[in-house]
Amino acid sequence: MKYKSIKAMAHNFTHSFVSLCNYEDGAFVFEDLYTLARVQPYKTVRISWVPTNTEEIFYFTPRIRKSLRYYRDWLPRHAMNHGVDLNKVNEFYTEVYVARNHQIYVRVITVDDRGKKNEQYVYA
Repeated sequence: MKYKSIKAMAHNFTHSFVSLCNYEDGAFVFEDLYTLARVQPYKTVRISWVPTNTEEIFYFTPRIRKSLRYYRDWLPRHAMNHGVDLNKVNEFYTEVYVARNHQIYVRVITVDDRGKKNEQYVYA
């Protein structure tokens, strides 16, 4: 496995999650995420993909929870298509937050089994 593939896999996965492709129950999932981020400015909305955090799910709307189930089921196949072994990924999470300039940012962070941390911004 090429470790640099983790970065591309995480970016593509997060972009899909916050894109116009993720439509559930009559609305886009990113709209709920952005609303949660705006309700608590300067606090980050965090979605843990690896390892999964079941406690955070109670904070989300039903639309986000429904989408999370689909995306968590899809993640192993998505990683495999990118040639990524999820056992080599210690952490993988998405953050949505409102910055001081009132702009909403989506960031994906991964940490591999070597301890290398990768951060990148995703614009959907």
